[in-house]
Amino acid sequence: MARVQHLRRKHGLLTAQESQRWWRHWREPYLLALSLSWPLFLGLLALVYLAINLLFASLYLADPAGLAGTAAGRASFAEAFFFSVQTLGSIGYGALHPVSLYVNLLVVAESFSGLLFIALSTGLVFARFSRSSARIRFSKLAVVHRYNGLPTLSFRLANERGNNILEARVRAYLSLDEISHEGHHMRRLLPLPLERDQGIAFLLVWTAQHRIDASSPLHGLSVEALERLNAELVVSFSGVDETIERPIHSRCSWPMSRIGFGLCFLDMVEVEQVKDGDDRHRIDWSAFDRTRKCPLKPAASLRS
Repeated sequence: MARVQHLRRKHGLLTAQESQRWWRHWREPYLLALSLSWPLFLGLLALVYLAINLLFASLYLADPAGLAGTAAGRASFAEAFFFSVQTLGSIGYGALHPVSLYVNLLVVAESFSGLLFIALSTGLVFARFSRSSARIRFSKLAVVHRYNGLPTLSFRLANERGNNILEARVRAYLSLDEISHEGHHMRRLLPLPLERDQGIAFLLVWTAQHRIDASSPLHGLSVEALERLNAELVVSFSGVDETIERPIHSRCSWPMSRIGFGLCFLDMVEVEQVKDGDDRHRIDWSAFDRTRKCPLKPAASLRS
C-alpha cells in the first residue's frame, strides 16, 4: 500500500481520489475487473487479447517454416499473428496450418490459453451484468422545520424503477469533524434515529424524518457550529429487489449547503374528486424537490 494517498470528501466520508480507487485492486484482478467502468473493462479485455496474440505470434516466428501455406514459404509476422487469432478463437484453419512439432505444441498451448481466456472473460462479463443496482432518487435538499412542535430533519427518496423493494431500510448519520481535548482529530459518524427506518416494501416515495429532541446529536447545535464542524447528513438505503431477488444498496449525502433550514417539502399526493363520489389519489412527481418556507424558532438554532 502506498505510504501517501490523496483523499477527497465524498458522501460525508474521506475516500481515495477517483484515479486511485480502482488501481488499489491491481493485486486482486477480480475486484479490479468489477470496479472498472465498462469502457475501461472492455479496453482491458482487448489489450489482454492483443497481448496473447502478439506473444504467440512471436513464438511462431521462432520456427517460420513450421507453418505451411504461407506466401513466401516462411511465415511473416502478419501471417503468424492472424494464425494466432484463428487458433485462440478456435475459428479453424484455412490455407495456414501447422506442420512442425514445435508449432503443433504451441497450438496446443494457445488453444488451452484461449479456453481459459474465453471462460474468464465470459464469467467477468456475466458477473458485471448480474450485479444488482438501485435506482434510488434522493431529494436535492434535506430540510429542517417544525413538525408536531419539534424541529425535524426531513429528506425524501423515491424508487425510480417502480418495482417493489422488499425489506427496505434507511439509516441516517451526522458526519462531522471532532477534536478531542487532547487535540486528536477524527471524523465522526453519529447515528440519527428516524421516525420510520424500515418498511415491508418500498414502491414510490419515502419521506424520512428525524426528530431533533434532547437525545438527538443535532440538539443544541447552531447552524454556525455545524458549518464549523463541516457537518454533513449521510444516508444509506438497502433492500431486496423483488424482481431479481438480490440485495440493492444506495447512499447519498447532504453538506450544509444543501440542508434547508426553515424549509419543508410540498405535498406530492393530490386527492381528486370523481363523479361516482370516490376519491382518486395521484402523485405529482414535479413536487419531489420543491419546498416552501416553514420558519424555525429560533431561526439559527436547532434547540427545541
